[in-house]
Amino acid sequence: MRKATIWAGFGIILGAAAALGHGDTAPQAVDTAGLPDLPAEMATENPWRQAAPEVLFKAVEVGAKGYNSNCARCHGLEAISGGLAPDLRYLEANEFGDEWFLDRILHGYEQNGAVKMPPFEGILNQQAIWAIRTYVETRADDVEIADQQGKLTELRDKLALVADDEAAATALATELAAAGEGFEPLSGAPRAITPFDEAAWQLSTQPPHVKAAIETLSAAVRD
Repeated sequence: MRKATIWAGFGIILGAAAALGHGDTAPQAVDTAGLPDLPAEMATENPWRQAAPEVLFKAVEVGAKGYNSNCARCHGLEAISGGLAPDLRYLEANEFGDEWFLDRILHGYEQNGAVKMPPFEGILNQQAIWAIRTYVETRADDVEIADQQGKLTELRDKLALVADDEAAATALATELAAAGEGFEPLSGAPRAITPFDEAAWQLSTQPPHVKAAIETLSAAVRD
């Protein structure tokens, strides 16, 4: 009952904030290439939550693009709310949170006949919907990430120095992954994915995406 009351209020705030944020922005489809197919029937829980790393990181990548093109204007860059809209990073990574998220993203929200949040049903496929959910629920506390500016800068600069040496660059994946340990997502999801983790994964792919890893770390330093 307490949770229902909390999320009912959450929905009211969401509607009011979305009215201010969305404006004339039209919902955008999301390219989900690289994600596994899902059954035609909509899942009731996030299918990427316990996925293998190659699927989980791809879901976060796709979800980040989907979130930034459809959600960031209301809910904030990097899913960090500025206070007008709910901070979706706190939406519980469980069946209850998934149910609430799915209802809102599919059906939107109306108040007194006015559309406060547009429905995305028929615009976003199931892969995109759960990718956005995965991106949001794996966010770590931005204050904790900000406290790591020195380490982020150090590793970004170290990687930049060996950017043309693929073997030396990929060897830094282990150090980056170690730097990402110990962070917890605000949603209670199984793991947080920090800029350290993203860069480590980009270096671990074949071929390694060294420039992308440097940009991931640079963006975190800028933020």
